[in-house]
Amino acid sequence: FRVGKGEVLRDGSDVTLAAVGVMVERALRAAELLEAEGVSAAVINLRSVKPIDRELLWEYADRTGAIVTAEDHNCFGGVFGAVAETVAKRRPVPMEQVALEDTFGESGNGALLLEKYGLTAERIVSRARAAIARKG
Repeated sequence: FRVGKGEVLRDGSDVTLAAVGVMVERALRAAELLEAEGVSAAVINLRSVKPIDRELLWEYADRTGAIVTAEDHNCFGGVFGAVAETVAKRRPVPMEQVALEDTFGESGNGALLLEKYGLTAERIVSRARAAIARKG
């Protein structure tokens, strides 16, 4: 593990799924579901948000032309914002996010809470389709 260095877990050419923490596993599952539809999804484990791996994000923005971020916290001030700021300066591409929709979380069974808040592989797939549809 190196702070500021992401890890490519799966290469792809149609969309990049950039995830952190528990959402990495869901991004990998989403890539499998997308592959079954004929969509090639790269999966990046960002590992850290600050510093963020700018070079890796620029490379995959160029390579795939669309990015979906997946994080298990609020949609404001997190991974999506950091990735958007990074790629907007060099290679703006269609982006979507999977995160908590500006709500406070609850305590309870982790797997059930992820489902409740839509932090799922299926939602990542849906957002990936949306990002790909907006590619120019």
